[in-house]
Amino acid sequence: MANALIYSPGFDGHRQVYVFVMASVLKELGFNIYIAGNTKQIITNSFYIDKLKDSRGITILDTSNYAQGGLDITPEEFAELQNVCKTDLTVFAFADHHISLFISQINKKQNRFRGRIVGIFMQPFHFYQKTGFYDKLRYFKHLPSRWRKDDKIFYNYFLKLFFLFDVALCIDEKFVAHHQKFTWLPDVFQQYAELIVKDEKSEQRIWSERLNEFKEKNKDKFCFFYFGTAQFRRGYDILLNLCQEEGGCFIHCGLRDNNVQYSYDTNHLRASLGKDKRLFETDLYIADPATIEYFFKSVNHLVLPYRKYYGSSGVMLQALDYGIPVLAPDTGIIGHRIKKYGLGITYDDKDASSLNSQFEYFKELNPKTFEDNIKIYMNYQSTEQLKVVLINAFTGAEKPVRIP
Repeated sequence: MANALIYSPGFDGHRQVYVFVMASVLKELGFNIYIAGNTKQIITNSFYIDKLKDSRGITILDTSNYAQGGLDITPEEFAELQNVCKTDLTVFAFADHHISLFISQINKKQNRFRGRIVGIFMQPFHFYQKTGFYDKLRYFKHLPSRWRKDDKIFYNYFLKLFFLFDVALCIDEKFVAHHQKFTWLPDVFQQYAELIVKDEKSEQRIWSERLNEFKEKNKDKFCFFYFGTAQFRRGYDILLNLCQEEGGCFIHCGLRDNNVQYSYDTNHLRASLGKDKRLFETDLYIADPATIEYFFKSVNHLVLPYRKYYGSSGVMLQALDYGIPVLAPDTGIIGHRIKKYGLGITYDDKDASSLNSQFEYFKELNPKTFEDNIKIYMNYQSTEQLKVVLINAFTGAEKPVRIP
């Protein structure tokens, strides 16, 4: 039996979903699996990691003893880890975090990392960041001291000139279209995970009943929906504030995070909305697929006020999977997808008034306006396609994949 190592020092947030899906595909392929991650890291929820711990043929290895919990593991330490696992295949779940490790392999004829190497890249953010003249001067001034970790140099030069991966996957189709060394990877891991787990938690469906009662009392109001743990980056406070300004009701399926410093006073906003009976929060991790679906389908439009974020959004793709159009910033791959494929509308996050004005337009649009466009795009972002791409990467197979 061949051995596979999934290297993912972080298990927080959506990372554990990616790891879970990759491990499931590898297990189906017959691999003996090692997952290396920082088990000492405090995370809000460990639902999928717990599933992996209970699975036969999967061994969890702790990386907390390495620098930065494994993020700054040295080439020597990593080679030793591979040898311990006798790995035939290594998958870097978030390869963006290990650029210096990959650069260490350049022109190395002996003691290179063993086996097949697959890197999954989630955040090629430099591709969308426009820099002015003085920013470029500062960049080149500091480049000699940080080139070993510089993502722009890595993507544009080192990956083109040197064989560092057997397969380099990226979830950003626009980036892939401009970088021949990359293969596109659909980003519907959450949907895939739910198909695998099939973990019905019927006791959580009480939340669907409660939500239905809440909506009955607020049926004349626009529903703002936030899914997942409250985060500054994902604009939890911005959405609360917009809801308050627009006289809507706020639905949150997920956990609060009271340790985050938000720009808006979330305690005040929640208190105000709660006083008017316009706030509905589970403050609980919801794992039941039927309940999650009910929450999503309780709204007709989704607003995602992300802050300076250039990456993909799993929540956006979940909403699109249910046929729900999206309003989001016009930056990064999110903005590109919405504008190119007609999945909703965008706003200018550099203009303080743009969100409100675009929202006024968006809320009046019939969701069916976007129905055909969403179906066409989500045919690319399918769990079937995701599985084919992963199997191709892990085994060297060349099954055809549709690319947007």
